[in-house]
Amino acid sequence: MTGSSDPSASAAARQEAASQPRRDRATGQGRAGWLQRLRPTRANASTWLPALLAVLLIVAAFATMVARAVEMGFHNRQPVWVVDAIPPVLSEQYYGHQKRYTALAEVQRRFFARVNREVATAESINAAMRRLAETGTNSAGESYVLLGPDDKGIVDLVGASFRLFGLRTSSILTLYFAILLASSALYVVAFWRSASALLLLAAFLVMFTLVMPMLMYNPQLRSLLALRVLPILSMVACLHALMFVATSLHRRIGVLSVILLALQIALISFTIHLRSTTLWQVATIMGFGVAALVVPQVVARIRRVNVPLLPGRSTLLGAGVATGLMIAGYVGLQVYQATALPEEYRRGDEIATRVFWHNVFTGFAYHPELQGRFKIWLDDVSIMAATRDYLSEIGRADVWRDMGGTETGFEGVKFAKYDPIVRDMLVARCTVFVRECLETFLWYKPVSLVQNLAWLYGFRELPPDLDVADSPYFGDILKRQFLGTSDGLDRSGRRAYLWTPAALLVIVPFVALLLLEPRPLAWPTLSAGVALALGATIPTVVGYAAPHTVAEAAIAFGMVIYLGGRLTVAKSVRAILRMARTTPV
Repeated sequence: MTGSSDPSASAAARQEAASQPRRDRATGQGRAGWLQRLRPTRANASTWLPALLAVLLIVAAFATMVARAVEMGFHNRQPVWVVDAIPPVLSEQYYGHQKRYTALAEVQRRFFARVNREVATAESINAAMRRLAETGTNSAGESYVLLGPDDKGIVDLVGASFRLFGLRTSSILTLYFAILLASSALYVVAFWRSASALLLLAAFLVMFTLVMPMLMYNPQLRSLLALRVLPILSMVACLHALMFVATSLHRRIGVLSVILLALQIALISFTIHLRSTTLWQVATIMGFGVAALVVPQVVARIRRVNVPLLPGRSTLLGAGVATGLMIAGYVGLQVYQATALPEEYRRGDEIATRVFWHNVFTGFAYHPELQGRFKIWLDDVSIMAATRDYLSEIGRADVWRDMGGTETGFEGVKFAKYDPIVRDMLVARCTVFVRECLETFLWYKPVSLVQNLAWLYGFRELPPDLDVADSPYFGDILKRQFLGTSDGLDRSGRRAYLWTPAALLVIVPFVALLLLEPRPLAWPTLSAGVALALGATIPTVVGYAAPHTVAEAAIAFGMVIYLGGRLTVAKSVRAILRMARTTPV
């Protein structure tokens, strides 16, 4: 009929009209569809583009660090600890010696017949290793010798480097940087969304580069592989663990983040195996985990903000996972050492790792009253003499004779018996001189650390406390070494100046990246950096501060200075931009 409408056609038309907006959104047609597609694209670009720029800066910083190490010839510098570890590795890999962390006596004799232990060169070491490897099928007997009274893990680092990169000394440093690169990559994968977190990593690489000349010029170190500075190897891993806890304050913990953390904890455990003083990182992680649970609650109550009685589940999980993994890693290391180290290191007169209380007592040399009273300086002999005098004072001189202390220069001291006696002496002395002991830990050693950092950063001409390095047993040898280190840095112009142009080229661009990061997210990063810096002071506050013991603290405090400075600049820029927007034209 004319003028009538088809009901089915009308319904189809209405359905078509209703579905048109949906098709527009699905196909990206229409204004609304384009806007909705553009918003996530811009959001994604604002996340990954700054991250990409930050990663490029980190890559540049890592490349600069490696180039500096090569320039300084660290691949040819082998400290005595590495040299001593080579005969055990050769004994195992080429002579079938099964008792780990020991060397066949004949292999050690042949090796040191070709290598001067004190001034070993890469050329002489490589030649000796090649010769011993070629004669590996020859019998070397079954008699073996033990390693000295220090950490034994360096044997594993040297052995792994030879297996992976070939029988040459440069392989050891290659593995060192490969481990550091892997740790940095894990950190980037975990925290690539945070510009401030990536800035901390870049700052670590920059500071490590700046500190390297001090390691080279210092006769107590001379190498990145010196045991005293090996804890640097796991500092990124420690920072990763601290960031894991800090970020749990504002985001949930994922499975991937736990896996990445577990790998970093494994590296920390391995580094403890290399150098037992790396335990400061364990203490830092566990202490920061407790702080993350307690401090926000305390601050909220001070501000009278209503908060739950207990921390959030994510924070509890973050602190618990980090602490649990760290405990598991440390316990696992103890189990491994108990089974892998020969029993000779755990019985009689030998020691499995290194002395501890001896170094703690050495720190009392920084207190002017205790130094004069105990007659101690920064040398091992004066501490041994003080221990001998203590035993004589309490009527136990026979104990000193029993531990081999009567030999010339105390060369025969048995450290397994010696270190517990030093502990007893420390307790006895601090029971009497309570105020002086507290002053040493709370004032004299922290002040010395600050002054050492000021010297390294270029704010002070000479290292502090040179008088404690002038010993009646060794004269001013150590003092001249410290002065020589300072002179070498000044002649080359390579103090760890925080304003070094190459360093600023990496650090300054992060200001622009920090402008794009929400300000609340920067606070957890800053807290993790501060925790790392405070933790890095533990070896010097417990032991003592000197140019050869402050490398980790110098790196960590430099990181915090760079991060804090860039955050301050970014905040100032935000304030200026805000004022510009609100000021009428």
